[in-house]
Amino acid sequence: MRRPALSILSLSLAVALAGVAGQAEAFEFGDPDGFNATINTTIGYGIGWRTQDAADDLIGKAQFNPLVSALGLGSQVQREARGRYSVNGDDGDLAYDKWSPISNAVNATVEINMRYGENWGGFIRATGFYDFENNDRDNLSHAAKTRVGTQSRILDAFVFHNFTIADRQATVRFGRQVVSWGESTFIQGGINSINPVDVSKLRVAGSELKQAFLPVNMLWGSYNFTDNFSGEAFYLLDFQTTDPDPVGTYFSTNDFAVIGGRYVMLNFGTVPQPVINPDLYPEVCQQGNYAASDTGLPAALVAGGCSAAFPRSKTRLASDSGQYGFALRYLAENLNNTEFGFFAMNYHSRVPLISGISVTGQAPNTGSYFTEYPEDIHLFGLSFNTQLEASGIALQGELSYRPNQPYQVDDVELLFAGLSPLNVLIPQPYLRFYSQLGQYGPGQEIRGYERHKTSQLQFTATKVFGPGNWFAADQIALVGEVGFNNVDLPDNLRFNGDGTDTGGGADVTSGGGRNPITQVGGFPTRFSWGYRIAARATYENVWGTPFSLAPRIAFNHDVNGTTPGPGGSFVEDRKSVTVGAEANYLSKWVFDLSYTNFFGGGSFNLIHDRDFVQVAARYSF
Repeated sequence: MRRPALSILSLSLAVALAGVAGQAEAFEFGDPDGFNATINTTIGYGIGWRTQDAADDLIGKAQFNPLVSALGLGSQVQREARGRYSVNGDDGDLAYDKWSPISNAVNATVEINMRYGENWGGFIRATGFYDFENNDRDNLSHAAKTRVGTQSRILDAFVFHNFTIADRQATVRFGRQVVSWGESTFIQGGINSINPVDVSKLRVAGSELKQAFLPVNMLWGSYNFTDNFSGEAFYLLDFQTTDPDPVGTYFSTNDFAVIGGRYVMLNFGTVPQPVINPDLYPEVCQQGNYAASDTGLPAALVAGGCSAAFPRSKTRLASDSGQYGFALRYLAENLNNTEFGFFAMNYHSRVPLISGISVTGQAPNTGSYFTEYPEDIHLFGLSFNTQLEASGIALQGELSYRPNQPYQVDDVELLFAGLSPLNVLIPQPYLRFYSQLGQYGPGQEIRGYERHKTSQLQFTATKVFGPGNWFAADQIALVGEVGFNNVDLPDNLRFNGDGTDTGGGADVTSGGGRNPITQVGGFPTRFSWGYRIAARATYENVWGTPFSLAPRIAFNHDVNGTTPGPGGSFVEDRKSVTVGAEANYLSKWVFDLSYTNFFGGGSFNLIHDRDFVQVAARYSF
């Protein structure tokens, strides 16, 4: 099927704007008419530094004053004390000082393209890295270090076969592979949901975008029904998760539900956590060896921290089966060669959601929580891409709809539900635990998510300016994307939003003795939207040398509303800007310098204090 290269153009520009180099001359061997292979290798080094101090409104109160609980829950003096009402998301923020390295890594990627004649072939991509900074950090768990310290893995590994059915072209691929659907370039939460992402790889200094997308074992096929009409289908053979930032790493904002998390703290950030490295939690809290704590706190405070912690139970992964989808594409030549797409898939959640088991005794730590991955999410999507010839703008868009997307209930409601069995022992209604999830008996399972209908509409425009532009560049690429999200959230249940540390119900001044202050704002809304803009200029043969220079800038703005999570697209008023420049020598050597500033959104923007600068170099052969 003939199809316009607009989606490919937009993706290529996005990759270019991210600073990914083109391939250098590869090593080739074999018989062009028989078996032959091409090997591309890239080695690199990068280092990044934090450029600002940790913000008080992102650090738990007990981190500044371990005795802050003695001031009285919700008292005026406690409210005015430094810090936020949570210690469940600040481990990474505390671990890295201003101007300390956040990543210092060498990495390598090898890609092997194999062909046998015209119709058979295969592809293998392997990658690995060693981070000198994070592999030696005492605050990181062993599990975290396997993600951000050192790692080697096979990414893609598949074979393919081209053939014909009724004189029409067909292709099948089998093995570990990445399949991208839809027309989104920057904004997540749309049609492109087949493959998970290793978020931590995006944080490794000098890494490339292709190292973060996790291939999955699948059977994929395509068929051209006519010159203008084609179809695709896939069936996943195993289940893989998206890997958020592990506990204690620089960009981590969750200390309990991701890799390395062992416990979640109660008492709204007024009780110090018992350990820094989560690996110490079993010995310190479950075996009672308080002297083994790495916090430096007296044993009495360590014991208090242990008593205020819900331990983590075993993660419940989704099934390896039951994930599949198909796509249909039609090229309308009479509509300016516009391509239309229709997509449908059934898949399991790639990101973890939190549920709990209520307490079985008077001690809070007799309850527990666990992460799970809800199954059988349905997705339907429509897309288009076209060229506006008069303006030279490539325009694309997509509409996605999920009738049963799972969303995380507010974690305070979940924790209070887990403590609700204690209410029968509390005569004063003022001191009982009230939750929108209801009252539970001892040892009952509490589902921490609800499914709701959601839709997301987004548009992307790409414009390439040639020589003769205002900046005297050989080329300028400009990409803009806007997205709108709508969820049919109910009025009688609060869902989890970034930075919503206390409950949205009554507090100590209005009849709720367990809630220090009523949370106002930050909870997810039915409607949210934002936009992304990126530009990159290219100057070839700078000053008559073989170097090309490509400065770039990218700006993100979540304008209004907050998308429910986990991994919601927008947090109201959250912004970021990245400026950088890349020097390319003969498509072999690439040198890159960039600075990123996060701002806006107040305390609901959980990384507004994580500005960083990064330098990197890569060599491809």
